[in-house]
Amino acid sequence: MFKKIGSAIKAHKVMSIIIAIAIVGGGYYWYRSAQGTSAPTKYVVGQASLGTVVASVSGSGQVQALSSIPVKNQGSGSGAVTGIYVKVGQHVTAGQLLVQVDTTNEEKALKQAELTMQSANLSLAKLQEAPATTTLQQDEDAVAQASTSLATDYQSAYDSLGGIFVDFQTTMTGLQNFMTGKDVNKTQNDPDAFVSLLPTYQQEQTIPFRDKVTATFSAATEAYAQDLADYHALSRNSSSSSLDALFTETENAAKSISDAVSASRSLINQVVNSYPISSTTQPLPAIVTADQNAFSGYTGTISGDITSITNSQNGIANDEIALKEKQTSLASLQAGADPLDVQSQQISIQNAQLSLQTAQDNLADDSIRAPVSGTVSAIAAVVGTPIASSAVTLAADGEVAQVTLNEVDAAKVSLGDQTTLTFDALPDLSIAGQVVEIDPVGTVTQGVVNYSVQISFTNTSTSTSAIKPGMSVTANIVTDAHQNVVTVPNAAVVTQNGSSYVLAPATPVEATTTGGIVLPQGTTLIPVTVGISNNTITEITSGLKAGDQIITQTIRSSSGSTTSGGTNALRALGGGGGGAVFGGGGGAVRIGAPTGR
Repeated sequence: MFKKIGSAIKAHKVMSIIIAIAIVGGGYYWYRSAQGTSAPTKYVVGQASLGTVVASVSGSGQVQALSSIPVKNQGSGSGAVTGIYVKVGQHVTAGQLLVQVDTTNEEKALKQAELTMQSANLSLAKLQEAPATTTLQQDEDAVAQASTSLATDYQSAYDSLGGIFVDFQTTMTGLQNFMTGKDVNKTQNDPDAFVSLLPTYQQEQTIPFRDKVTATFSAATEAYAQDLADYHALSRNSSSSSLDALFTETENAAKSISDAVSASRSLINQVVNSYPISSTTQPLPAIVTADQNAFSGYTGTISGDITSITNSQNGIANDEIALKEKQTSLASLQAGADPLDVQSQQISIQNAQLSLQTAQDNLADDSIRAPVSGTVSAIAAVVGTPIASSAVTLAADGEVAQVTLNEVDAAKVSLGDQTTLTFDALPDLSIAGQVVEIDPVGTVTQGVVNYSVQISFTNTSTSTSAIKPGMSVTANIVTDAHQNVVTVPNAAVVTQNGSSYVLAPATPVEATTTGGIVLPQGTTLIPVTVGISNNTITEITSGLKAGDQIITQTIRSSSGSTTSGGTNALRALGGGGGGAVFGGGGGAVRIGAPTGR
């Protein structure tokens, strides 16, 4: 049959190809249509809330009879033994001192930590101390003096304008006489007449000098007239902003007048330097030399005026800077300590507290005490020498749970941590315990490092009598607990490249049930800082506050799949994930806190 079909295909190659294309195209069209009609992605919306996060680690092991417990030095182990306070065969109680190790180094470290703590507290107190009355008065006086000095500078600068405008008047009169005077001949103004003094072949290259005189004189006349009018409209008691504008305007007017004087001098110098000197030519009219000297004088006068205005403005600017600095200093003094400085110092105090606690713990560790009650069966400690391994061996009363932790979990556990113990053989029994020993050296098995942890039973109810040596036991060790903190379900948090995020609605919506809703404005990724966590919830130390909305579950109806809020956020970060990335699948994902957060 297949041979017949193959023969038919070979015999009708073209028709076979057309049929194959139709089948593939129809299948693709059906797939696209099915995809286009899939239901939109829905989201289950929850809220961040205040709660308690209890972090713990778990380990399993067996119940052991306390026939022999090695009591080891939990300190650094470098100090020599200074005292042994028990004898073999002596019965001891939990917490009783067995061996004392030299505490010289630990006492020094503790003293240093105490001094550091005192210094940090004093620094904070000094930072928050109210300013002295004398200091406050001095800063207020400094502000008043700087304000008075600035006002005086404004008045002096305004008063100096009177002499400057006299110079302007004199110079503008000289320019006006030059522009309109007919001192060379009666038919031409002096600028044109000066050009006419030269031979015809030299006049063409001199005309641009004359044109510049005309243009700069026109600009200077306009600037001077406006500046003079504004000067008369103000007084020495006008506002600082008005006076600032006048000083700037006067400086610009001075520069315009200076340009006109310079252009006139250039024209005269061009004529003087270009004038042919021979026995047959007539000497230049005396007015040329007179104008040349007059404009040289104008140049010096206007230059001095510009310098005077600039110096006045610089003096005002310096006084304004000084006043602002003194006002800032006074405001800072009145406002008290900068909140950021206070926060920084408080962090320093917290660090000092941690160092102090560590020093206290190290000192306490030099006192080797009985972890449980029992009878001393052996003493390995020797006065005057460091402790090599266990200091004392106890034949303990009762039983302990010995569990195994991996190196990551073991690093979180400390002596005295509270524990809940459960037993496979006694499913209805749960008792409290306390970590009494942590093996200081791990055991490597197939590349995995494990540590043995011993846990004593802290309740002595009659139900504990059912516990037998060798029973399987599971220990849930509480390593940390934070109360009244912002928490979210673990499913809402994702960590990518060392940063953590929470997916949230882009705009607030009504709380949803497990069925989820389509978000009208899509989702947004909020960067957060996480604290401790357990199997169900995670602490959020920054980025969210209690009551903020978050996404705890993503429901994609087209594929029938359901993901957590965190998983959806990860897809949004990495790209892909069925279209719920930067658009599609119920709205665009935007990175950053939503409006109002």
